[in-house]
Amino acid sequence: MTPVLEVEGLASGYGTSEVISDVSFTLAQSEVLAIVGKNGMGKTSLLKAVLGFLPAWRGNIRFAGRDVTRLPPHLKRRLGLVYVPQEHALFQELTIRDNLRLGLLSDGDFGAMLEKVGHWFPVLTQRLQQRAGTLSGGEQKMLIVARALMAKPTVLLLDEVTEGLQPSLVDRLSEVLKRFRQDNGTSMVVVEQHLPFVLGIAGNYLVFKRGEIVDGARVDAEAAERIEAHMRI
Repeated sequence: MTPVLEVEGLASGYGTSEVISDVSFTLAQSEVLAIVGKNGMGKTSLLKAVLGFLPAWRGNIRFAGRDVTRLPPHLKRRLGLVYVPQEHALFQELTIRDNLRLGLLSDGDFGAMLEKVGHWFPVLTQRLQQRAGTLSGGEQKMLIVARALMAKPTVLLLDEVTEGLQPSLVDRLSEVLKRFRQDNGTSMVVVEQHLPFVLGIAGNYLVFKRGEIVDGARVDAEAAERIEAHMRI
């Protein structure tokens, strides 16, 4: 079976500084891949290079067998490659309803998808007319995730999605992502510092250090210990 996402020898950076060096990995349908490592190692830059927000200096990116290396981010999104950024990326003056609507490629799906949001994060559908900018940090993070799921992604890229969330919301998010993957066959790449969360949903992991992959394996009972050993160095 052709992997849904293939990254081969990818290099990228800012200005003249190379931040990502010859990174390769594949992602199968319905697979959840964790990318872990200390802050400042280039994990977010890797996601941005895959998405096209940073240029590919070397290497190739294939999505569902198609070369998308030079494709701009908005066209990758139309193909089903959807991003949940670390920083808040909402339209603060728009309502919850309007922010959710922006997640759709076709407005005809809005009613059905809004019902699903009500199951995932009931607090959002109870306050649809509230402006996004008046939500708490945790509520805004839920809205960003819900908007991404509204797009029914083939591949979902999540960047530090648990940052700033209280434990109950982390648990809820884990449940939502697991169920969404089971119901839709969605593949995920999860950049994350919260090891219990990410190892609870991922099947495989990669350790990222100074722009390169230095280790990787199946998630098992010893995965957290191996990762923490890398992060202490």
